[in-house]
Amino acid sequence: MMANTSYFDLFGRDHLLTMLLILVACVALPLFVRRARSTGIERSVAATLCIVLLLNEALKFAARILVYKLPVEEQLPLHLCAATAFLVAYMLMRRSYAVFEVAYFWAMGGTLQAILTPDLQAPFPSLYYMVFFFGHGVVMLGVAYAIVVFRFRPTLKSIAKAMAALAAYATVIAPLNWLLGTNYLYLCHKPAGTSLIDYLAPWPWYIASLGLIAAVSFVIWWLPFGLLKLRSRQS
Repeated sequence: MMANTSYFDLFGRDHLLTMLLILVACVALPLFVRRARSTGIERSVAATLCIVLLLNEALKFAARILVYKLPVEEQLPLHLCAATAFLVAYMLMRRSYAVFEVAYFWAMGGTLQAILTPDLQAPFPSLYYMVFFFGHGVVMLGVAYAIVVFRFRPTLKSIAKAMAALAAYATVIAPLNWLLGTNYLYLCHKPAGTSLIDYLAPWPWYIASLGLIAAVSFVIWWLPFGLLKLRSRQS
């Protein structure tokens, strides 16, 4: 049973149970679909996940504007996790390996980090909490689905593509932040909640550190596939 507190408790019982549910879903659903060996089920589940991702982004935007009365310019789907959600939705619908190459690393390096250390103040069972973790969880589920069901695998070249896409996206977002007075991608200041960024240098130096951390994390998340490929060649 989840606790009912007035604040978000990082790595508290609610947070840990939520992450466990996400992990179970990311393992169970893709394995079920793969073992079903049905093209119809595979396509239907992929399409459903795509629709769910898009609907969640719409619901998240509406909830923040209509329920929490937050400024519209600060709630646009421009943060990395929202961009990743759109990429994963497109990847699932089109079965696009090219999009997977970027979405995989953005999800593992960004969405997973957001699940572990969310920029969140609202506790369970608030609507904000539910929409936040549901959306991020479905992004991770979509990536797991692509790996298990589509059998997509990232390569070393995928790392370069993901880094180039990230740099290009940041280049677009930076002037938008200046125009709107926003902080998308946390390019202007550190997030309010506890996160890895808290341990980095002050602005603007932490931005360069984030780029380096992204590159290192991308390599780390590629390593299991690289090692498996090397092992298969040697056997």
